[in-house]
Amino acid sequence: ERDAPSLEGAAGLSSSGITLKNVSSSELSKHASAEDCWVALFGKVYDFTDFVNEHPAGPEAILRSAGKDGTEEFEAIHAKSMLDDFDPIGILR
Repeated sequence: ERDAPSLEGAAGLSSSGITLKNVSSSELSKHASAEDCWVALFGKVYDFTDFVNEHPAGPEAILRSAGKDGTEEFEAIHAKSMLDDFDPIGILR
């Protein structure tokens, strides 16, 4: 008999059914480069590493928010619905 996977520390499920993990500000800050780019938006954490170089305004626009909460800057430019194309990887705690 196999044990069920532990969901300890799990924050919930994404819309695609992926378990979201809790991400601290400290952990988020470790992912602040073009090679490893996480951004918190509206309380959720997104891995934009594969999107950095595809961003229409250039990589610098995303990299300004890499490793931190970029909600204010994002909201000033984008509709929240633009995030519908991306699945969060975690919840900022």
